[in-house]
Amino acid sequence: MRQPSNIIISVGGLRTMLRWNRNFGALQTARFKAAQAYIDKECVKRMTPFVPVALPKYPNAGKLLRSVKIVSPGRIYFLADHSRYSYYIRSNHKHGGNPQAQRLWFEPMKRQYKGAILRGAAAIAGGRAG
Repeated sequence: MRQPSNIIISVGGLRTMLRWNRNFGALQTARFKAAQAYIDKECVKRMTPFVPVALPKYPNAGKLLRSVKIVSPGRIYFLADHSRYSYYIRSNHKHGGNPQAQRLWFEPMKRQYKGAILRGAAAIAGGRAG
């Protein structure tokens, strides 16, 4: 976060200065980075029950689930060859090894856990959610 400049305010014959803590920018940046890391890890953890998994008898069983990577802050990718197809395909994912599996698995995770994730991130960032 960019450090704000100090401000001198003059009203009538009164003059005052608003001085920012020198560590403000660095502290807020560290808090925001920690909050983003928390959000990324929680999303991966909480989205897992919704990701389709092939039955153990198939050679690709668990490949999609194991391919998840946090590439950069705020960017979660599934790197398996068929991950994009599996995310968007309209089919019954429940026939696999995961009974809660469904397409667009990030969306049901977000609907179900958004509040908890936001509260956790707000606590880390030093604020409050919603």
